[in-house]
Amino acid sequence: MIKKHGKTILGVNLLILLLVLSPFLPGPSILSVYTNTIFNLTQLGGLLGLPLIPICLIWIYIQAIKKREQKVLPILLCTIPAVMFIVSIWGAGLAREISRKIAIGNAEKLIIAIESFKVRNKNYPNDLSELLPNYINKIPSPGIMGIAEYLYERQTNNYSLSFSQNVIIGFNFEVVVYDPTEKYNPDGESTTLYDTGKEKWKYYIYD
Repeated sequence: MIKKHGKTILGVNLLILLLVLSPFLPGPSILSVYTNTIFNLTQLGGLLGLPLIPICLIWIYIQAIKKREQKVLPILLCTIPAVMFIVSIWGAGLAREISRKIAIGNAEKLIIAIESFKVRNKNYPNDLSELLPNYINKIPSPGIMGIAEYLYERQTNNYSLSFSQNVIIGFNFEVVVYDPTEKYNPDGESTTLYDTGKEKWKYYIYD
C-alpha cells in the first residue's frame, strides 16, 4: 500500500509542510496576510485533527487484518494533522530563526539611510518616506512572505525599527526590534528580551 500510494502521500504532506512554513519563507511581503492566515489555519487544523489519528490507525488496522485493498484516505487523515502540528510548533520555530536573520540583514541599507539622514539634518526622519530618494531609492522589503513591512518609530533623540512574526494562531507574535541606544521597551505582558546574534537587535514575544 505504501508503495502504491507513496507518491501521493509524500506529495500531499510536502505541500502541507510548505503551506505551514510559508510565512517564514523568502518571498514578497505582499503575501503576508495570506501566508499568516494559512499558518493560523494549519495550526488550528493540526490541533483539531490530532484526535483523528488513533481513529485512522484503527481504520488502517481493520483494513489490514481483513486483507482489504488499502486506501490512501486513512493514511492522509493520520499524516496531515501530524505534519500540521509538528511543523507549526517545532518546524516553524527553526524557520522563524532563519527568516529573522534574513529580515535583519535586509534592514541594513535602511538603517544606513536613517543614520545618513541624521548626520545631514541633525535629526532622525519623522517618517521613512523622508529618506526617498536622496538617501535610499526605495524602502526595502523584509523579503519574507509573512513579514508585512518594517515599522519605524521616532523618539526625541532616538528611533526604533521593528518587524513581527507569527508564533501561535495570530495571538502571539515575535517582535524583533533595532534600537541604536539599546533602550528597548517591550510591549505586552512579557518583558524578556532575547538575543538575535546581531548587534542592537533584540526580540521578545508579544502576548
